[in-house]
Amino acid sequence: MPKTRSEDLRSDHGEWAGERWGASGRPVLLLNPAEDDRSAWWPVAARLVDLGAVSVLDLPEGRTVADQAESLALLAARAGARAPVLAGHGRAALVATVFAVRYVAHAVVNVGQRLDVPEAAEAGGRLECRYLSVFSAEPRPGYEAWLRVRVPGGEYEEYGTGDAHPHLGSPGRFAADLRRVAC
Repeated sequence: MPKTRSEDLRSDHGEWAGERWGASGRPVLLLNPAEDDRSAWWPVAARLVDLGAVSVLDLPEGRTVADQAESLALLAARAGARAPVLAGHGRAALVATVFAVRYVAHAVVNVGQRLDVPEAAEAGGRLECRYLSVFSAEPRPGYEAWLRVRVPGGEYEEYGTGDAHPHLGSPGRFAADLRRVAC
């Protein structure tokens, strides 16, 4: 695994903590929900280091999804991360999605988060980037068809891992899928 550079990243709306692999190339931001251990993303990050500057970031706690997306936009702007590739699990996937609707993202990979929830609807606007939803299994009957109508050109994958963390159960496949939508 490549050496990491651990750093505390700060924004106006809270503290971001994370690790970064690489320093140049397309920014790839792997967003971690506050309740999970971000080190679980490291096997994915290590597989993406040749793609660009890969960061694993914890979401700040106690904020709305919209506030977290705004805070992420400020952090990305200060870091010079233009049009990042975003991947998030659960609530972090909502933050990535709202970021992509309100700001500029190259691609979003949503892991395990349905978009037919009020917080996603509050984002307003339409996604203007590549979008991939990854689930272990279909979250509800008809969800894939629902998603394809609401996210034209969006992609949907089921990994069949049998748990809530398909990206961690199959990090090689996940990294390959992320790489595909990032290019």
